[in-house]
Amino acid sequence: MVTGYLQTEIRGEKVYIKADRVGKLREVGAVIFDCDGVLIDIRDSYNAAISETVTYLLEELTGASFPQDLVSREIIYLFKRSGGFNNDWDLAYAILAFILCELPGDFQEAFKKQVDANQFEKDPFRRFLSVKKGVRKEYNADSLDDVTVGLGLSLRQLAETSDASGVVSVEEKLAGPQNAPASVGEFYAAVKRLLSYPGGVGESLLVAVFEEIFCGPRLFKEVYKLEPRIHQERGLIENERVILRPEALDQLASLLGEANFGVASGRLSKLAEHTLKGLLRRFNPKALVFLDDTDAAEREAWRSRGTAVNLRKPNPFSLLEASKGLKPFKVALYVGDSMEDVLLVKEANKVDSRFMFAGVYEHSDCKGDVLRDFLGAGVEAVVPSVNELPTVLKALKEEGP
Repeated sequence: MVTGYLQTEIRGEKVYIKADRVGKLREVGAVIFDCDGVLIDIRDSYNAAISETVTYLLEELTGASFPQDLVSREIIYLFKRSGGFNNDWDLAYAILAFILCELPGDFQEAFKKQVDANQFEKDPFRRFLSVKKGVRKEYNADSLDDVTVGLGLSLRQLAETSDASGVVSVEEKLAGPQNAPASVGEFYAAVKRLLSYPGGVGESLLVAVFEEIFCGPRLFKEVYKLEPRIHQERGLIENERVILRPEALDQLASLLGEANFGVASGRLSKLAEHTLKGLLRRFNPKALVFLDDTDAAEREAWRSRGTAVNLRKPNPFSLLEASKGLKPFKVALYVGDSMEDVLLVKEANKVDSRFMFAGVYEHSDCKGDVLRDFLGAGVEAVVPSVNELPTVLKALKEEGP
């Protein structure tokens, strides 16, 4: 038995309850869910979009072929376990920028020359096409064959040394130390200019490619009010599967009341609605916080105070806001699938100490590692999926004080 945990099984999968937190878990009166990986299985959607975005841009810019498993699911997991890559745009950017910075000097020279030559082109897509054409004219992609062999190992090392600062920790490595040759920082600056990152769909090449691949043409146009320019095939969002079963919500409603469960997510509300459909109406509408709300709060902070703030996870903004819409509760349980979610709850407890965390692991690519990470972090509860949570909470409450 894992030290400090009570252990049982449901459907042959492990359930762990922190022994010294049982009393407080019995007081749970509200549940707030993360969306991706918790309510929705994203293994073949968002995770696949990271890999496809990186591969597409790499191959277009170099004219070379890269292994389809270069950005493997394990690599994605290793980055996300750092706690700093809840935003998939950040992760796709960090991986792509790193790989470009690993390519040979003659490629980098051709690349930087073309980015500089097209620096006054405002449209990210037209700038990309011009840079691509110029690089391919000047650079022989055959010389990249030997380079791609070691990229997987290099990516793993980068993932294992990244931290909760996310893309910032990668940028510090790519820009080079203070005594690095000027060319190192100059090349990375050229990469950043071409990808126009950070930025939204209408500003950043990388983000536009990611969202076109993820959404597909119809949904991309509906959500972003823009015509797709790169990807005309079926969106990867169509691969998603809803994890949460309606009967699990029925059980939660009988335990906690109809109005005491919500969502705090980094996904856009329209994209959540696309996959969850009518199921989302079962949640308290006053306790739904999506990326739209976080972005709006960031814009308001800039408008009112002239201050740029980052309210995305692990900042506790979404969790604290969702909790405000719930009926009075002693304890609220946040259900997440990543170490970033663990950090989110820790940050929220600095403001309001009524939050606890339950980790889910069944729909993760590396579920054994996720389970070990949660237990190593000492979280209050670990269950296979959200569908087992009502059973666990009911059993705890029936056991009494």
